[in-house]
Amino acid sequence: MKHLLAAASFLLAFPRLAGAAPMRFGGWIDVYPDVSQIEAHPELFDSVSLGMYGIRKDGRLQRSDRVPDRTAFMKWAREHSVKVFATLGCDKRDAPGCLEGKALDRCLAETKAVCERLGFDGVDVDIEELGPAARRPYLNFIKALRDALKAMQQPRTLSVTVQSFANAEEESESFLDYSALARLADEVRVMHYNCPWGEPGPIMPRADFASNVAYARSRIPADKYVAAVPWYGMDWNVPDDESEDILWRMTDKETGLSSLNELVARYGGAPAWREPEGELSFSYTAEGKWHEVWVPDAKSFDWMVDVIRKAGAAGVYAYQLEYADPDCLAIVQEKVKR
Repeated sequence: MKHLLAAASFLLAFPRLAGAAPMRFGGWIDVYPDVSQIEAHPELFDSVSLGMYGIRKDGRLQRSDRVPDRTAFMKWAREHSVKVFATLGCDKRDAPGCLEGKALDRCLAETKAVCERLGFDGVDVDIEELGPAARRPYLNFIKALRDALKAMQQPRTLSVTVQSFANAEEESESFLDYSALARLADEVRVMHYNCPWGEPGPIMPRADFASNVAYARSRIPADKYVAAVPWYGMDWNVPDDESEDILWRMTDKETGLSSLNELVARYGGAPAWREPEGELSFSYTAEGKWHEVWVPDAKSFDWMVDVIRKAGAAGVYAYQLEYADPDCLAIVQEKVKR
């Protein structure tokens, strides 16, 4: 009996493990044209978000000229019941002004028009790096956007994408209020990555990931909490203080950026698994300059999914989906969708 009670307590603490319920899965598609892996596995995706629109100072939406035409992809998504979100961002120098007054009215009108014209199922708000004074205007914007989307003839889903925090002090020093946002939005996607913030290091080490997931889950209801994870790495040119993204299957010929395997083939070195960080890393020299590389791989994704599932999150979101490691898709099939 004692063992049965212990097991029951464990399952109550981590409800997702009780029935191993499938989690939602999706991710962001950025500026690269290759969506072939997504289209090859429609059964894995509940939604995707297209990073397409910026909110101008006057509230107008401006489509990024770096994003390729997604008309055919959106048609594919509709045919396979994959929801498509339009991601909205803004230049932090224009906020919160672009989220208030007449600018707000214009933004709401243009957002609804884009959803109607292109058939978006929802809107994902990804506004970052505002000061603490922007908290109230930002929350007012989210509420106004929520009300506008829900009043449409075909109501749309609202997602907010937010920075990751380890504790209440960090959150209080930001413009974000997890709890308030969770009351307004249909889901809250927390970006659990980009820890180095401009200096070489792991994208999201184990200890930080665990504490950030635990804190997010303490502030956001399980059915609205979506943990966003890195499907990218970084190549730091240390002397020049510059960095570039690395995606698993990208090629220099296609994108101007090299994958991990291309870097190793070109410059030598041996990527090694690092603990306690839980990521791959290696270094090399190019044109006399020292580079340090950190890349979360499928092994990293595997342990992240374990943490997310134990926390009881509703879903997993990946940045970014283009040129993904096929082994990561296998883990989605085996651990996220089952």
